Amino acid sequence: MGRRKIEIKFIEDSIERKATFSRRRNGIFKKADELAKLCNVEIAVLVISPTNIPYTYGYPCFNDVVERIQNPSASSKLRSLMKELEQIKEFQEDLRKRQQRNLEKSNMKENVDLKLEDLVAFKAKLEAYQAGLKRKHVEMEDLSSPSILSKNTKNKMMRTEYSSGQSKGMYEFRAFGPGFLGII
Repeated sequence: MGRRKIEIKFIEDSIERKATFSRRRNGIFKKADELAKLCNVEIAVLVISPTNIPYTYGYPCFNDVVERIQNPSASSKLRSLMKELEQIKEFQEDLRKRQQRNLEKSNMKENVDLKLEDLVAFKAKLEAYQAGLKRKHVEMEDLSSPSILSKNTKNKMMRTEYSSGQSKGMYEFRAFGPGFLGII
């Protein structure tokens, strides 16, 4: 008698049902054994009959496999925790990159914490830098101008006004937006 496809439905005859259960149970256990040996895996199969009798198959042992599932070993717990830690680190790195991109997009810079003395020193350096720029500007105007004499007198007057204003503290330190500092 050859193999034929049978319809999957409830078997009414109890004797035939018990015989089918026994055959199919043995087939499932045989397939589980093949899978365990071919793939070197641990398998536990539990089948409960219509009369509430449990049948088990396990490779290497049913109880060992079930116990391993119920009480994971310390090494498997450690592997699980390490994997979770890696996921958290990846999430933190992704979050840090997103925050950096958002910061760059909005052109915002980090707040700089400076003491009063540092700010005063910074202001003095900026004023010295501004004075140097004004000197160079005046020199460049002198070199490019046809009436050098009249401009020289103007420049001398400007230098005197600037130096007298600087010594009297008449210049203010102002910020004109993000990243731009100006002295007026």
